[in-house]
Amino acid sequence: MTEERRNLYRILHVQPEAPLEVIRASYRTLMSTLRAHPDLGGDAQVAAGINHAYAVLTDPQRRHAYDKSLKLPWVGRTAAAAAAVASVRPADVVPTALDAATWQADRACPFCRRPLPAVVHMDTRCVGCDSPLFRRPSMDRGELFGRRGSPRNARAMAATLRLPARPGDHVARLRDLSLSGLSLLSPVPAPERSAMRVLTSGFDGVAVVVSCRRVGDSYQLHGELLTLQLLRSQGVFVSAKV
Repeated sequence: MTEERRNLYRILHVQPEAPLEVIRASYRTLMSTLRAHPDLGGDAQVAAGINHAYAVLTDPQRRHAYDKSLKLPWVGRTAAAAAAVASVRPADVVPTALDAATWQADRACPFCRRPLPAVVHMDTRCVGCDSPLFRRPSMDRGELFGRRGSPRNARAMAATLRLPARPGDHVARLRDLSLSGLSLLSPVPAPERSAMRVLTSGFDGVAVVVSCRRVGDSYQLHGELLTLQLLRSQGVFVSAKV
């Protein structure tokens, strides 16, 4: 049992003192770049082991109990951990490829890949990244290679863009929005099939990038919404027609 537990760190190719950011980066590299995810041709049993290791090592309480069973010190946010975080460049953090049609089957937050809670309500948010987890309406229809599953409404407004591979907030401009997707102008590019989180005064949602095109000094991103939370204090109008 001890040897199996020690392998959790080995499975993710990280050291026992690795901070959360390094564990996430290694997980994304294994599942996406090294194509361990079954959707990319990886072995399902190997992927299940990677997911189990990730679930344990990214949960502070489970990891603490796990390390105690190994008689490892609980490093938390030590200076060594902070230095390890600083050594991870944005280019090292590879976004996990998303399949918009089956993302819920993974039982993981579409943005940070933290395991979902047992029950997801309308206001449920990820405990890791605070992204909304409730699926957007009309999940049976969506974006496909830039095609719109439901009519868009022009919604020119300021937006905050967050990308797993580019830490920090990016000032973007929402162009239009529907119940199935959105488009916006971003100062930075985003890989297709990666996640993006878009926050405005009226809604907060996570989408999968279906196209990225350069427009002058900006990038036009089209995304299919996966999760959506309307902010009741402000409200936002989107079309419910399909």
